Amino acid sequence: MIEWIGLLYTFAKDLRDHVKWDEAVKTVHMDWLEKSGFKAALEAKGIELRWCRPERIPTLQFDGWDVVYELDRGNHVRRRLVLRDGLTLVGKAQTAGMPT
Repeated sequence: MIEWIGLLYTFAKDLRDHVKWDEAVKTVHMDWLEKSGFKAALEAKGIELRWCRPERIPTLQFDGWDVVYELDRGNHVRRRLVLRDGLTLVGKAQTAGMPT
């Protein structure tokens, strides 16, 4: 019985490590969004983007805004996009037919 518990623990630990994403900060220039195609890709999915101060993020989350991440699926890293002055990229799904 103990062996089964140990095996289950090992499997669960390996699974957790496989689905766990590390977080990093990627400092970008204001033009990066357009030049990289990141903005166009998200807007095509109906996501509105804006920059905000980090201390405002909890307040904006009440209105449906959340931090936007660039995902590196190969390395399991999600990068928060930040400007040099500390502004963080946030996004909100647009509701069809309603201005945001």
